[in-house]
Amino acid sequence: MRLMPSLFKKTNRTKRRQKGDRLRCALITTGFVTAIVGAVGLGGWYLTSSGWVSAQLEAANTAFMNATASAGLRVQDVVLTGRTRANAEEILSALNLQRGSPIFSVDIDEARERIESLGWIASAEIARRLPDVIFVRVVERKPLAVWQHDGKSALVARDGEIIQRSGLDAFGDFPLIVGEGAPERAAQLLDLLNVYPAVARATESAVRVSDRRWNLRLTGGIDVRLPEKNIAIALDRLEEFQREHSLFDRDVIAVDLRVPDRLIFRVNPNTVKARKIGEKDT
Repeated sequence: MRLMPSLFKKTNRTKRRQKGDRLRCALITTGFVTAIVGAVGLGGWYLTSSGWVSAQLEAANTAFMNATASAGLRVQDVVLTGRTRANAEEILSALNLQRGSPIFSVDIDEARERIESLGWIASAEIARRLPDVIFVRVVERKPLAVWQHDGKSALVARDGEIIQRSGLDAFGDFPLIVGEGAPERAAQLLDLLNVYPAVARATESAVRVSDRRWNLRLTGGIDVRLPEKNIAIALDRLEEFQREHSLFDRDVIAVDLRVPDRLIFRVNPNTVKARKIGEKDT
């Protein structure tokens, strides 16, 4: 994908020769200044402390950049690959490039860090393709779940990083996780749930409790309290009980799996009360 249109222009031999002469002149100037700095010997400390060395190096660098730009080594095009969901304009803005600027003036490392700070971007690779192209390859994060905390929502990735906080309607089918510390721990839990389809289908949200363990909120308002450890064993028992006794279809409001080798559930008190009244009537 190209973010900036190519603006290639044909040049005649004279112009190419002029550009080459300017480039050679810049290289000679840079080498001359470097030689002077290397030859100062005992006077180096004074020249450095007075700012003379840095001023000369800066002037040489400016001359070099101008010459390379005059020789055609200017940014005219940006090629982007690997983008699917990330915003192309945000990536271009993070590059912070101006068309026509010297291509060697682009700080590759800083540009990469800016792009990798974007929510969708897991990693980025940037390279110069002379004479005038900046090539960018990105690897996007894979969205995992929608996270709710303190009244705010965000789309998060498997590594727990926030991808985006707006435009979440398109991710309504993603799992819902709630509570502090949930993004960093959600991948392990959701991977486990995929092994237990009956539980996974019934799960509406996963709530992180005190950043120590999980509760599952099932359809019908059933709360499942999972232990801090051995979650797979607890889910295995829950899946088996659902398969054999259709637990999720009963008047159960809570299931506690925190005690090893036990499944403790609480029935809706209104249902129990109604049953007792019915028994007295008969």
